[in-house]
Amino acid sequence: MPVWMFVLVAGFVVLVVLAAVASTSGAASRAMTETFEGEVVRRYSKQHTLTTGMRTDYWLDVRTDDGEVLSVTLPGQVCARYEVGDRIVKRAGERWPSTPDGP
Repeated sequence: MPVWMFVLVAGFVVLVVLAAVASTSGAASRAMTETFEGEVVRRYSKQHTLTTGMRTDYWLDVRTDDGEVLSVTLPGQVCARYEVGDRIVKRAGERWPSTPDGP
């Protein structure tokens, strides 16, 4: 294989890896800046079968004070803290929502 072909392929691989890292970090930074306050209207989970085993995803549906319903993806331990009817607050700079009184 000519050297220029190797450089072209290697450059493409590096570009794909950088794009993947940038898209993942963007989602995390958006989650950190998101803010809302509202009431939990639904808590649910869904199991997925993967080639490496089972994975469970957890969500809270929150009706915000503005009337919008948001689906928030959370780790299982965080999701288990809340029940339907609980009031929660998501502040900028915090990764997960909390109760108005604290974590």
